[in-house]
Amino acid sequence: MKNTKIGLDYSHGGMLTLEASSYSDFTQFLFASAYKLGKIEAGFYALEKARIYDAVIISIPKNINLKPEEIEVLEEYVRTGGSLLIIGSRGGEYLNRTNINELTKKFGFEFQTDEVNDSVNYVNLQKRPLLTDFKPHYITENIKKIVLSSTCSLATLGFVEDEKNIQVEVLVRGGLNCWRGRFEEQKWIEDDSPKIPLLVAVNYYKGKVVAFGTLSIFSSLGREYGFSAFDNDIIIANILRWLTLDVNSEGQVITIDLQKDLFFWADSIVKEKRWENFSDLVNVSLKHFKDNYSSIMKELKEIQKERYQRKQEYKEAEKEEEEEEEEEKVIDLIPKRKKEDLEDIISAIESATGETFDRSFAPDEEDVTEETNKNAPEVFSEELPDDLNSLTVKELKSYCKKHDINLPAKARKADIIKIVNYVLDED
Repeated sequence: MKNTKIGLDYSHGGMLTLEASSYSDFTQFLFASAYKLGKIEAGFYALEKARIYDAVIISIPKNINLKPEEIEVLEEYVRTGGSLLIIGSRGGEYLNRTNINELTKKFGFEFQTDEVNDSVNYVNLQKRPLLTDFKPHYITENIKKIVLSSTCSLATLGFVEDEKNIQVEVLVRGGLNCWRGRFEEQKWIEDDSPKIPLLVAVNYYKGKVVAFGTLSIFSSLGREYGFSAFDNDIIIANILRWLTLDVNSEGQVITIDLQKDLFFWADSIVKEKRWENFSDLVNVSLKHFKDNYSSIMKELKEIQKERYQRKQEYKEAEKEEEEEEEEEKVIDLIPKRKKEDLEDIISAIESATGETFDRSFAPDEEDVTEETNKNAPEVFSEELPDDLNSLTVKELKSYCKKHDINLPAKARKADIIKIVNYVLDED
């Protein structure tokens, strides 16, 4: 696999730089992915200097214009096989006081003077739309959700000079509830903007261009909207792979979603053992899986079987608790007869039959005297059974009430048992 070289534009005041701590996750990703990185500090005046890079990243210039000769060099660089990633910002070229659209129009699109919001699907703030509308493409492979914070939209041009050699595709669109604040005549105007274009990919003669309207996707500061949010890191990886992909190279370039802790561990191994790149480690892992497929699958099946059994036992225990609770509810619904009610019933029967019946009633709750309480048998002894599951929920609650053990409302049997055990252990 060749060493791919990426150049970052430092010559037009763009904010995306390798030294910026706010983009440290993205910078670490570039180094870990074995990209060779370079700084372009002298502008784009020589085509042969641009051609040393497989791809060039340009973040929107701040308060400075691209020179006409720079635009010509960049256009020729792409035409002859180079790749560009152009990153816009809120308000497009107007609020950033630059002329980036003079370059992008050559590739069939332009940045808009707006900021996109979503009134339904967003992350914390409406200016952070959560996006799920993707066109099938290499760049959108394995992408389910991304968030583009404070982004401007893009507009594709209705006419391109050479449709055979220039294909513009909108790969990411806003949702049906998107709206935008559009800056016009020194004020913001709100427009409903469903399905608004937010990311485009262009095949331009022998080269490629990708563009979207926010730097926030590279941020290490905003975990809910930056590089590590949702599938943001995956789509950036896909973009760079697509821009730098050599179709004649050996093997197939794919993008995989690694767990962050596993990635950093594996990356440390690559550096410690001085392996050539991360791909070697992945290939060794795959070979180990292939060579030990039977034993690994057997172990995984045992783990799955054990998890399934635990899940079934948990469901059965929950079902038993629910049945006991329902039984208690039914018992509570049975009306309780007072002694006077029973007296009236028995008297009526005696009148009807002419017979006399002995009265033997348990005293009403309000009639129980202190002396009666002293002589009444205890529901529990001081020692609980070894298996608390043998007690009903009602018995457990009665024990807790007697021993001043506070229970949360609607506590289940398993919870009550844990609380009792905890209290007993504390004692």
